[in-house]
Formats: sequence, C-alpha cells, structure tokens
Amino acid sequence: MITFYSQNIWNSSPAGYRTRLLRSLISDFDADICAFQECGPQTNRKDSPSVNSLMSDLYKEALPQFDNVNFTPLFYKNDKLSVVDEGYQLYSGLNDSKSKGVSWAVFEEIKTKKRFAFASTHFWWMDRGEEDTNQRIENAKELKNICAEIINKYNVPVFIGGDFNNGKNSTQGDEPYFEMLKMGFVDIRNIAEKCTNQEYTCQFAYPVLQDDETFAVCPVEPNICIDYIFVYGEFGGKVKSFYIETNDKARTSSDHIPLIAEIEF
Repeated sequence: MITFYSQNIWNSSPAGYRTRLLRSLISDFDADICAFQECGPQTNRKDSPSVNSLMSDLYKEALPQFDNVNFTPLFYKNDKLSVVDEGYQLYSGLNDSKSKGVSWAVFEEIKTKKRFAFASTHFWWMDRGEEDTNQRIENAKELKNICAEIINKYNVPVFIGGDFNNGKNSTQGDEPYFEMLKMGFVDIRNIAEKCTNQEYTCQFAYPVLQDDETFAVCPVEPNICIDYIFVYGEFGGKVKSFYIETNDKARTSSDHIPLIAEIEF
C-alpha cells in the first residue's frame, strides 16, 4: 500500500509556522509520497524551518538538483522506496515565475520490487477567458505526453497530484478538467473504494497572519475544487481510499487543503 499526499502549500512568507503544520499533517497520514505545489524556493524552502529541513527526517526529495527552482517537488520515504527514473519539466507558454510544471519519478518499492510512477503538477492559473483556458488544456497535453513516455518505457501507471486551476465553482471554469478525462486521465475520486464526501479543496481566502508570525485558521470554508489526483495508464490495482482533510490544522497550513489517497498495487 502506498499513501499519497498532495497539497498546494501556498508560496508566501512567513512560511515556517505553516510548514510545521504541513509536516504534522503528513505524519498524521504516514504518507509515503508527497506532492507539493507552490513550494517556493524563496519562501517555503527558505523560511525557517524550511520544507526541506522538516522533511529530511524520513523523506528524500526526487530531483534535489532542482530545489532552487522547482515549485512542484516530490518527496518520498527513502527507507521504503528507491528512485528508478525521474524528470522535471516546465510547461511551455504562459508561466508565472517559472512555477507551472511537473516533477515525476518512477519508484520501486524496496520490499516488494513493485514499480509505479507519481507526479506533482501545477497548471496555469489566470481566468481571463479562452486564452487562459487553452493554456491549461495545453498544460494537460504536455502532461499526457510525459505520462505516455513513462508508460512506454516502464509500463507502469502514473498517479498525478496537483493544483489544476479549474473545476467546480472556480472562476476558471471546468473545461480543462473534462478535456483531461477525454484524454484518458482518471479522477481517482471516481474509482476509489472508499471516497470522501468533501467536494471542495480551496477557497478565495487565506489563513490569517498573526503578530507573532503564527497563523489563525482561514475564516472561509473551502468552496471551490481545483485540486485533484488523477491516474493515467492501465492500473490493475485498487485505490482503497480517497480523502480530503478539512480540519483546522489543514485550513491553517494553506489556502488549499490536502488530498490523500491509499493505493494498492
């Protein structure tokens, strides 16, 4: 069983207090692989304590050579998994601060020798109309090509966690989401044996900064869905559960709440 954790962790300073909450959430679920978005090299990776330092007790980062530029990293339990192959790619076209891209890795479970691929991604965000919608669809096409190359080489399914910046109640609409389904991406919400009733993953508000650089819980409940976990490629295993954490700790850690999947290969 692999427990996969995905969250947009909010590229904003001060980040240290929120990073402690993030690390606590990851421990709560005993995650094996973590996909982050908005992991800012000058914020979340730099503020004390940094994401890198708090994760280093049990986790390694795939592609550590890109940690000074990569906003979409993957971290994995290095006593359970080893990396067979890995890659990092920025999306072409519109791309603010070079933050929209994808990191991926093919892992091998040390004990069972089973292989599988995971990715973290973040799509273009603006909501000005057709140009921005088309950019997100182009992001999806590039992601599909990356997944197809992984499958062609390793014959493993690819699980992708990310902020796709479109979906139910979002100002960006939901056309790219449905285009992804047509491309062959499967929203694991639709195949999980046990699935959350929580629909939403984000809100138009942020945790509230206090004078001592701690944060208070976001005053607005999640009310849009723009974060997902997809699988691409033939998957013969089971998604045992899909869960979205809405407790105060999650809603204080970021403007996005975490998605967690338990996957049996």
